[in-house]
Amino acid sequence: MSPSETEKCLNNPKFKKLTRARANGNILFSLIILVGYGIYVLGISFTPAFMASPVASGSSLTYGILIAVLVIVSGMVCSGFYVWWANRKFDVLKQDLLKDLGHE
Repeated sequence: MSPSETEKCLNNPKFKKLTRARANGNILFSLIILVGYGIYVLGISFTPAFMASPVASGSSLTYGILIAVLVIVSGMVCSGFYVWWANRKFDVLKQDLLKDLGHE
């Protein structure tokens, strides 16, 4: 892109909308993951007896392991949801921006 095309893109309201939407989405999903891991770490720090206790009597599965698996699974679910959401929202905004700039 030439400097004038770059300037045209940066000043386009659709580009600003796209970058704002991406930033808000990134912050939201980062906070969701951060809260999940934070709860796990705080649980280990402040309630080690609970985290080490078995889920059922005679079981080797502890609450700590169960919560760790749930945190990992929630990370995968969030990643999948983010990809789905990004494809539906960001790709549409990008295509509109490219049409405005005459690249499509």
